[in-house]
Amino acid sequence: MYQFWSKNRNIHFGYYRWGMNPFRLEGMLEAMNDFVASQLGLQGDAGSRILDIGCGYGTTVRQLLRHHPNLNLVGVGKDEGQIKAASASCQASFIVADFEEIPLPDASFDAAYGLESFCFAKGRSKEGLIKEAARLLQHDGALVVVDGFLKNGNELPFPVRFLYEKAIKAWSIEDLPVLDAFLQALEKQGFTSIKVQDLAWRMAPSLLQVPRVCLRLWIAYFRSKDEKLLRYCSALWLAILLSPFRRYFGYYAVTCRKSAVRLGN
Repeated sequence: MYQFWSKNRNIHFGYYRWGMNPFRLEGMLEAMNDFVASQLGLQGDAGSRILDIGCGYGTTVRQLLRHHPNLNLVGVGKDEGQIKAASASCQASFIVADFEEIPLPDASFDAAYGLESFCFAKGRSKEGLIKEAARLLQHDGALVVVDGFLKNGNELPFPVRFLYEKAIKAWSIEDLPVLDAFLQALEKQGFTSIKVQDLAWRMAPSLLQVPRVCLRLWIAYFRSKDEKLLRYCSALWLAILLSPFRRYFGYYAVTCRKSAVRLGN
């Protein structure tokens, strides 16, 4: 069903740069992949190992390999069908695993990123996944997380809470990460040089595509009666309904590096 959002199956929102066509979604989706690569500080060094946490269909991995063919990329995902499709699409390695229990050795990677995937981890701080990322990264390894966040852990007022609960159910998310708790968990697990960038306005033009995409989803639903199509449609519309409440929600890029010392378990 994700092909209705992106012909290349980019399962994330886009990154708008001034001068881009805000109605050309695929270009903004590819720009988000490029943005992630830029935050990793990739030099294209042969043998550098990069981990994609929540790789989906492997689209970001493929794009990174086009620009940096000497990298050694590994994608991890929970969906067997998506991983099978990703494995058939390029020469990178892909594995099916729980994000918080990735069956790979300690200090296996020079850098890692999660593009709208950390939200699927447990808890509001996502510390379990942060701890796993710290385990897998070498000293001074870069971590880049781009995702939706709750700005604080306070109780949401009605009707915001009602819409939020509907949204996380539609997206199959337990909870969005709370920004302050997330940053504290990074520090606890030994990450330093933490930087937060607000990408809300960069992401916002992607939402212009929701009516067109949902129309296609509705047409497909009437043909197939596949309830997943309706759930995906409702998830997209709920993202639009929540977007005016920037007092409570944000869309951020968080970058940091693993230090040699952790502050806690």
